[in-house]
Amino acid sequence: MNNQATRFFGLGGFQEIGKSTCVIEHDDQIFIVDAGIQFANGSLTGIKGIIPDYQYLIDNQKKIQGLFLTHGHEDHMGGIVYLVQNCDIKRIVAPPVGIQYLKFKFEERKIKTSSIEWIEINKDLVLNFGDMKVDFWSAQHSIPDAFGIRFSNRNGSMLFTGDFRIDYTPIGSYTDFDKLKKIGEENLTVLFSDSTNAMRPYHSPSEKDILKAIREYMEQAPKKIIITVFASNMSRICAIIKIAQEMNKKVIAFGRSMVNGINIARQLGHIDVDDSVFIDKKQISKYDDNELLILTTGSQGEPLAGLAKMAEGKHPHVTIKHNDLIIFSSSPIPGNRIKIELLINDLYKLGANIKENKIDGYLHTSGHAYQEEHKKIFELTKPTYFFPYHGEFRMSVVHGQTAIKSGVDPNNVIIAKHGEVYEMLNHKIYKTNKVIESSPIYIDGEIASVKNTKLINEREQLGENGFVYVSMLIDKEKNEIVGRAKIITRGTIYVKSSTDIISEIRKLVHGAVLYKIKNSDDWTSAKLKKLIQERVKPYFYKTKRRSPYVVVSIQYVDNLKYLEDKNVNEVNA
Repeated sequence: MNNQATRFFGLGGFQEIGKSTCVIEHDDQIFIVDAGIQFANGSLTGIKGIIPDYQYLIDNQKKIQGLFLTHGHEDHMGGIVYLVQNCDIKRIVAPPVGIQYLKFKFEERKIKTSSIEWIEINKDLVLNFGDMKVDFWSAQHSIPDAFGIRFSNRNGSMLFTGDFRIDYTPIGSYTDFDKLKKIGEENLTVLFSDSTNAMRPYHSPSEKDILKAIREYMEQAPKKIIITVFASNMSRICAIIKIAQEMNKKVIAFGRSMVNGINIARQLGHIDVDDSVFIDKKQISKYDDNELLILTTGSQGEPLAGLAKMAEGKHPHVTIKHNDLIIFSSSPIPGNRIKIELLINDLYKLGANIKENKIDGYLHTSGHAYQEEHKKIFELTKPTYFFPYHGEFRMSVVHGQTAIKSGVDPNNVIIAKHGEVYEMLNHKIYKTNKVIESSPIYIDGEIASVKNTKLINEREQLGENGFVYVSMLIDKEKNEIVGRAKIITRGTIYVKSSTDIISEIRKLVHGAVLYKIKNSDDWTSAKLKKLIQERVKPYFYKTKRRSPYVVVSIQYVDNLKYLEDKNVNEVNA
């Protein structure tokens, strides 16, 4: 690589939604843009989320000048708690809301932050790191304090929009069109832009229209009002609370993320209402139903969220009654539609009045730009090169097509893969042959580890095919099998009606093990386990078209007493 060039690559966020993490290297310095998490889908049983492999950053941590955060959403900041536990991050440059979220997370995890320099982003902030200048522009998203970030040096400039939308009648922050125009006039080399809604034509609805519809339903409600909304949509939540005050409602929040978000918004002044508007959950019974507004998590049908517990009649503080109004101010995330429909059915059975987005009018708008908004960004910034970012492959392709229609050279639209290293030199972009390891790391509970990949594979196999447990007793001195093999199955066959299969497996493993211990001097329990697995798996696939997870236990018996060697109870697959 040319040492004079500026290098950059993505560890996450390319051809996917979530775990946005981009790395820039210049003059032996490293700058990180976001460090997000990707939420696991239903197939990843027990997995909380996914982050990129940070090993490259750990190996080069002395070069890191800072981590720059575009906004305070988990898909852009959720990986930071894992990164800072393994990598020395001296400086975090972030919006005020993002900083408060991070400090809360660090305190919760007991992560020491005394060595971290916190720098709050504002629209006029300019930072210099030798030849690298970093400045910012105010973006609009579904959370206050969203910013785009520009990095400029002798080789050119690159702008990260972060997640954004353009609303000409917004609540909260305005898009800084003047700064975008200035960036374009100063010859932007590379644009990295949010591709989440790149396939949606026209312009996204205005947030004011959404709030107008919500308010109309609230005014018509005869009893208590329950609104479920993404806890990350802080801007809308703040506006709804303002409406509640104007209607003399008392507000109660349920769900950890909802409560934390509201507390941070109040602390930073984004919620400008009297403290008396909020009541404790234990005070609900002191108020009439028509005085209450409940904000809760659970818009995606999550079984442990507040709304699901209300629907099941298991919530400790809220009981759904006839004619209660429930507003879903959200849209289903792909894969959640069935769960949401089941939840809504349960709420209807309780007599609630349900209002859904699009079915009952526009009750939600995305925080991500549509095609007309993308065109506006290209028109203002006039980038020479374009990298679609934070969107699946199909979204990236369509976003690239919009870029070409907006004047970007087709040869300069680059749909990058994770780990691919690019160079910026003399305002031109070159792809190198270098690739940085960027494999996904699964978070199981609170632990992020490469080893969790094997765990996921095992869970998938168990979920789809069940397991078979085989236990054998062997007299090691006589080289004989004692008794019959013990076979236990779960999720593969119904044993009572499959005695012939169990009998066949016993014969299969008995013959294979007996032959091995009689004709081989170097057999071990590990080799026997492997042998049994190699016999049982093909048999099940042949007879049942299943590939169960096979667990084998070999125990030794001597003079009718069980003696365990070092491998007893060891589970191999």
